[in-house]
Amino acid sequence: MSRFEQQYHEWMQDNLDKEKNPRRLELLQKGLGHGTKAFLRSVWFPAVGHFNHLLPEWEVRDFSNSYRYLDLAYMPGGAKGGIEIQGYGPHARDLDVRRFKDLCRRHCLLSLDGWTFPPSPILLSSMSQNSVSSSF
Repeated sequence: MSRFEQQYHEWMQDNLDKEKNPRRLELLQKGLGHGTKAFLRSVWFPAVGHFNHLLPEWEVRDFSNSYRYLDLAYMPGGAKGGIEIQGYGPHARDLDVRRFKDLCRRHCLLSLDGWTFPPSPILLSSMSQNSVSSSF
């Protein structure tokens, strides 16, 4: 087992063991999506080397009091950073007008609540692991 796989497994198990919220627990039990895990393996772990302060499938209530789930929340020392893996299917190919408006509203409301997101989507599905690593 690679160092990434070992730490990833321990990190996910720790989140599962500590979670009391049934909605988030269900998401964690399903496992992270392919794009999220690829981001962690190809970008996050090589750059950071650990998963401290990083929370998968993090539940937040946005400015309009709706529940939202962030793919990854990075919260060291009270900071609120969100990482959304923008897969082509759900964020482009399969997007209708209602879903597009909801995604725009979602990011606006989370920003009003102090969350910071990278300015552009992270598209891993079209990149090989080598091109992702060499682009940083």
